[in-house]
Amino acid sequence: MKLLGQHGFGDGQKIRQGLDKGYIDGVIYSPKDIARDKLIVVLDELDSTKPEAERLFDPQFYATLVADTPNSRCGSLMIDYADYFAARRRGQLESESRVNEELRRTLEFTKTLNVSSVIAPGVLIPKSVNSIEAVIAKNFIRNAATIAKSVGEERPLLATLAIGSEALRHHQQLVEFLSDITLLDNPPSGFYILVGTSSTDGRSEIYNEDTIAGWLFLNHTLTLNGFRVINGYSDVLTPFLGACGASAGATGWWTNLRHFGLGRFSPDSSGGRLPTPRYLSCSLLNRITFDELERLRGSVPGVLNELETDELYPEATGSEPERNQEVLQTWEAISELNRKLVTDGNVEASLQECHEHLEAADALYLEVEDAAFSPLEPKSNRGHLEPLRDGLLKFAELAELGPTED
Repeated sequence: MKLLGQHGFGDGQKIRQGLDKGYIDGVIYSPKDIARDKLIVVLDELDSTKPEAERLFDPQFYATLVADTPNSRCGSLMIDYADYFAARRRGQLESESRVNEELRRTLEFTKTLNVSSVIAPGVLIPKSVNSIEAVIAKNFIRNAATIAKSVGEERPLLATLAIGSEALRHHQQLVEFLSDITLLDNPPSGFYILVGTSSTDGRSEIYNEDTIAGWLFLNHTLTLNGFRVINGYSDVLTPFLGACGASAGATGWWTNLRHFGLGRFSPDSSGGRLPTPRYLSCSLLNRITFDELERLRGSVPGVLNELETDELYPEATGSEPERNQEVLQTWEAISELNRKLVTDGNVEASLQECHEHLEAADALYLEVEDAAFSPLEPKSNRGHLEPLRDGLLKFAELAELGPTED
């Protein structure tokens, strides 16, 4: 199970440090946040210095449908990637011939990039897989491999499957949708899965038992059908997706690099305030603030990961890390969770590990609550554990697997 860096604004040396330390196994580049000339350079450098690393480029075609909204934030897309990227209306994409034209334009562009696998363009299915957006998305998926071959693309091809968290909750519809895209005459090598949220944070939408069950089922079904599956913006859910067969997940340093949504391309309403630095505890399966870590590290040492990046949160200076190093701790923690929870090729064993880890996290939260001098912040508390546990159970039922608990 691999972990990839989800690239975005403010990279600096983060990706390079993550690769050098071995915390991540590659990177998914965001054209919104990197000029074309620089992208070409960094891809070539990465191929030269770390040829084993995954080099992926998400064309972010789905953002074309919001590119003409007032004050949209498409960054470099509108200028440096105009070979394939421009504002589109949904009605324009209802024609299959127009979809093929968009596929050809995008794949001709990506053919010029030094990537290890190619991500084909796609659109977001926001609320239901029984929708016009789903029809458009299936046309992109159905024709991607044919168009790739016609432009001479021979590298592994990943079709984009971007689906809203709400759409994942309708499980019977999802089963029927998956039947359509797994029985293609000329299928892609795999899928690049994005689960969309409508809010800036996205946490409450993702940590919903039906969303989690649907996301796990998506990975399991596609893997069973021989597809390679890479999940973008999967963050702490990465090892759970790996338990169901995914080959990789990804996360980055901002909230909008941990949860996917078209809001990333919308006008900024955050006011520019930087978030409080946090520490991702493997045992809690959650992030706590650096001052919560400071309060707990002596009385509940189980919250610490005992990994190399713990040194970035020094007790002597109040546990506050350098802001540009926080993501290194995240990457190492998730990679460790992948190692602990994912047994490649054995879904039942992996799900059992996930369930046992959730039970241990629940017990540790009891210790934290007894020891804390004040309540944890809402994002730091145990609210994620129940939807994770119930999502695992619903997935097991949906996939007709054995129980994940005694």
